Amino acid sequence: MNPPKINNWGRWGADDQLGALHLMTPERVLTAVQLVKRGKIYNLAVPLEKDGPQFPTFHKTWCVTHYTNNQEPGAINFADDLVTMETHSGTHIDGIGHCWTDNTMWNGQSAGRVTSYGLDWAGIHNVPGLVGRGVMLDLPRWKGVPHLGLGEVATVEMMEGCAQAQGIDIRPADILLLRTGWYTVFQKDRALWEQGEPGPDTSCTAWLQAKDVLALGADNAGVEAMVLAKRTATSPRLHTTALRDLGVYLVEHLNLEDLARDRVYEFLFVAAPLKLTRATGAPFAPLAMI
Repeated sequence: MNPPKINNWGRWGADDQLGALHLMTPERVLTAVQLVKRGKIYNLAVPLEKDGPQFPTFHKTWCVTHYTNNQEPGAINFADDLVTMETHSGTHIDGIGHCWTDNTMWNGQSAGRVTSYGLDWAGIHNVPGLVGRGVMLDLPRWKGVPHLGLGEVATVEMMEGCAQAQGIDIRPADILLLRTGWYTVFQKDRALWEQGEPGPDTSCTAWLQAKDVLALGADNAGVEAMVLAKRTATSPRLHTTALRDLGVYLVEHLNLEDLARDRVYEFLFVAAPLKLTRATGAPFAPLAMI
């Protein structure tokens, strides 16, 4: 098939499996490290538990602790955990091999490289970590609302306007985080939360490419705007255009409330996925440092 109209295919070579991670140069990492002035750390992960945020159709995260209970004097006992979960539950990163269309994956590779044994192309194990300048856009604060509405699209104009109001710009290799306020809906109105979410849509694809964004994250289940009852197999998906077409990573289920409370909009972002071989994504525990 012909490459999609807006794409980064071949930009880093025909055999590339890293996509926009190539934007994370040593020079940009060193520049981002200089953002740390106070030594304050924010953990942006949500609780990874049975009742934590998970896509409504996913199986719940299950964790059981097994332990020894030797009462003999001086005996040492141990406790360990067994976890069963969707790797895309809780705070996680989508690898660029996670989503495809027209039987074609990132960089024009055949979807035949996906099997029940995992991905033979662009698996998450290729990603050593994300280190760079993080930017958070607090869209509800900018709009003067508690949260964006169900299915509301965070347009390029909204994101540009919010960035300007916050006094920041979007630079190459940024990890761009969008606060929609939807995590607060999860905490207060689970029935509404399970109907979908606000977020950007495919209309921002060219903008993401022009800005050379490394990764896009949000405080919801899938980053992009959706109403689950209206979604179809052929609905336009930012997942496809970001991951498959641009090689831009997606980070889901973020907790941006502490950053919003303190009005922290620029920071050093540091995180690494679990090194799950051939996996489509992995749990992720991002830190924002200022």
